[in-house]
Order: sequence, then structure tokens, then C-alpha cells
Amino acid sequence: MFKSHKSKTTKKDFLAFKETSESYYPAKVQLLDIKDGERLIVLLNPKQAMAFGINLNNKVQLTKTNGEHIVADVSLSEAIPTGKVAIYADIIDKISLKNDELIAVSLAESSNASYEAIRKKMRGEKISYDEMFAIIKDISENKLDDTMMTYYVASSFFYPTTDEEMYQTAKAMAECGVMFKYPKGEIIADKHCIGGVPGNETTMILIPLIASLGIKIPKNFSKSITSPAATGECVNVLMNINFNKEGIENLVKDQNCCLVRGGGLDLAPADDKLIKVQYPLSMQSRAKVVSSIMAKKYAMGVTHSLIDIPVGPTAKVSSMKEAKDWKKKFEYVGKKLGMKMSVQITEANEVIGNGVGAVMQVREVLRILQQHPDRAMDLENKVIFLATKIIEEVGLAKGKEAKQIATTQLTSGAAWKKMQEIIKAQGGNPKVDSETLPLGSHTFDIIADKDGVIKMIDLHDINAVCRKLGCPVVDQAGLYLYKKTGDKVKKGEVVCRLYAQDEINLNLGKKRREERSPIQYTN
Repeated sequence: MFKSHKSKTTKKDFLAFKETSESYYPAKVQLLDIKDGERLIVLLNPKQAMAFGINLNNKVQLTKTNGEHIVADVSLSEAIPTGKVAIYADIIDKISLKNDELIAVSLAESSNASYEAIRKKMRGEKISYDEMFAIIKDISENKLDDTMMTYYVASSFFYPTTDEEMYQTAKAMAECGVMFKYPKGEIIADKHCIGGVPGNETTMILIPLIASLGIKIPKNFSKSITSPAATGECVNVLMNINFNKEGIENLVKDQNCCLVRGGGLDLAPADDKLIKVQYPLSMQSRAKVVSSIMAKKYAMGVTHSLIDIPVGPTAKVSSMKEAKDWKKKFEYVGKKLGMKMSVQITEANEVIGNGVGAVMQVREVLRILQQHPDRAMDLENKVIFLATKIIEEVGLAKGKEAKQIATTQLTSGAAWKKMQEIIKAQGGNPKVDSETLPLGSHTFDIIADKDGVIKMIDLHDINAVCRKLGCPVVDQAGLYLYKKTGDKVKKGEVVCRLYAQDEINLNLGKKRREERSPIQYTN
């Protein structure tokens, strides 16, 4: 039986075009070799679409005769004949369709429940789990447009979100997507940093380190919102990050870990859509961050989670009071979801490591894994600290013994060997060397104009300069700090080098740095 969202008709009638319906029209698929990269788009004939109440920027449901369906954004084109629907390649990644396959095209409508729940949120009223689930389900199924999602996101800035609502959001986000299950009693570890600190790419070092000990630690990530490069951008420099559920299960089985993008997997699928509407302002509410992070932990089957909360005067979290509030929220949601939590508050008074930007941060990662003499010791020490906490959390060892195990995995080359295995398994080059990665071809050196001592490195300004240079979109863009807080500088020394892929972005980065320098030093 073919089912539309408003009325029912038989598969026979649908295939034979014998019944005129007010709710859908049949059309043959025309596959396009075009990807948008973000949205799921179809092209429709304008006259035919409008006859069924479908207009530009509406959303339509495409339904196969077996009942499978997907919701896509509408574009209109006179080049599309009546009775045809042109499908962008992004859609084929989500649902199997063939040229000339017959499908039903109908106007997609979000549920009244989700609209009413968003209205309640905007009024500052509490909503039930069912109402929360209705919102998240419509976002996950692409039924809410960007305007409604923006209202939903904005509500968290105007009215406090309760801990219980954060838990409900995380649970709903996970249950609206792919869920991973492991044998009862098996330890599934995880590490996550809430971000906001340039550099600080501990994840790509810690995951192979822990996996080399035989502990399962699957890692998924989203795109960067507030930082010049998050783990996703960095991992993608070295290997493929898009895998289906079966592919991830095989990676975890064979390697004890994975480094994959959650959005392409439909892991808490509402998350990537919400990130898209938050990106222009580089803002996330605390509640949305906690829900987003914990939803993916729950969906991945995590049993033991470590959360890193960096604190510093210009970091995302600027005070110990704020950090403790974050910690409390993570612990509440994690416990409600059945996880053992280890929330660590760490120092972030400056950039962690020396490089900022995807390729630059990958170079830092490889230098530590390969034990290069120029590696960033502050980054290495932080990795050892976090790895020690995970080793303790899962019960492998305690105290000095746990720290010694973490240190040995790096110095012995065991972590690097495991990383090579991961890179190979995920389609990259396991022989990659830290010093051969290509950086931006356009550079500019920031030179000390007097003798002095580095007083402060402002993380907000570092982020702003890097975004002007092209981060996080351009992997090769970024900067490298030759001097850190407390270092002495002499007049004429290079303090920092900017990298961009073109002259325009380089000039934008230089201009932003001239407006307010991220590096301050005293005589």
C-alpha cells in the first residue's frame, strides 16, 4: 500500500497514474550529478509544483512505492519537464533512487505539535518530552525550515533551559537517528572537549593512544562552529570521515576505535541542522552544547565519558564558577543517560600547542605521535593528563601507574602505530609525515617591533584572525605561534606567521590583526 501524508491510495493506482490526488503527484526520477553539500535539494517543474501548493523554498516529501520517504528542499526550474523530479546527489546518500523510478511528490508539513512546542519555548514555558521529541523529529526529518529552527535555538538564549529539558533533548536527538548497541557490560569509552580554545587537538592523539590499550573508544564529531578547526576538519586532512553504521561497527571491531563524522551517519541528525543555523553568529547556548554532545555519546553506546572543559580569561568558559556549572550539567545528563562521567576542568590561558587551523593542528598531532623534537610539549602533557583520567575511569590502573601507561604508549610508538592503522583503515596514507603537509601558499610574518615579554594571547582574537584567513573552510589556512605567554622576544624576531590560500584572505587576516592584535607583550 502506498501512503501519502494526507490520503491513501493503492500502489496500483499510484503506478498507473489513474487517480488524481490533492496531496501528491507522481513523477519520474532524474538523477543529477550535483551536490549542494549541506541541503537536500530537488528541482521541480514550476507549474506542476504550484498546482499542488508547492512553492520555491517549501519542503517536499518524496515517497517510494515501498513506503520509504525523504524530505527535501524545493527549487523550481522550467528546464524540468512535467512529470519529472530532478534529484541532487546528496539525496542519493540518504535513500536509494534510480533514474526513471516512479515516486510521489507531496508538500511536506511539520507537525502542529512541533510548532506549538516552539511557541511555548519562545514564551518561556516548560515543554514535555513528547513535545521535545516532536520538535527534534521534525528537525531530523528536514520538515522544519531554517526560520523555525532559528526560533527554537534562540529560545535558549532568552529563557533558561532546565537540566531535565537538556536530558530530554539529548535523548530525543539520539533516538531520532542511528543508535549503536554493544554487548551488555562492554566498556565503550569516549572523550570530548567543549572547544573554544584554538589548537588543543588532543582527540586525534588520545583516541589511538587509548585504542592501543585494547579499550574501545569510537569517536564522532560535528563541524566547527566557534573554532578555526575542530576535530572533524583535522581528521579529514588525513583520512575519510564519512562511514555508514556497518562501516563504523567494522572499524570499532577491528581497530577498537574510529574517527568519523556524525552528521553524515544520521547520528543525532538534528544536530548538524541546528549547527547550520547557529554558525553565522558563532554562538551556541550552553544547553544546546550539552544536549548535542551527550546525544551523540548516547547514540554511540558510550558507557564511560570524559568531558574536557578548558577555562581561561578569553576561552569559551572564562571562570571557574561557569566551569562548575558546565560540569554539573554534563554530570546530570550523563547520569540520566546511564553513563559513568569524568568531567575535567583544565587550564586554557592561551593557545594549546603552537599551530591553529586544520593542517597546522594535524602537523602538531603528528609531531607528538611521531615524537618529533619540535613537538608542542604543552599539548603532549595535556594528552597524557586526559589519557590518565580515562585509564583510571575504566579501571585499568590508578594514579602514577595510569600516567606511566599513558606516557609509555606515546614514547614507545604504540599510539603512532595504532594511528597508522586507523588512517589506513579509513582510506588515508599511513606513511604521512608531519613535515610534508602543505600549508597556505600566502604567508605574512608578525615581527616584534621591540624587546619584551609575551604578556597575553587573546583566544577570541586568534579565532577572529584565523576566520578571516579562511578557517575553518580552508584547511591550509591558519597561523603558527613562535612565541607563547611568558616567552622573551627581541626586536625583529618572528612572533607569529599567518597562512592563507589567497591574497584576499591574507589581507583580511592582516587587517583584523591590525585592528586588535591577539598577541600582547610588555617591555
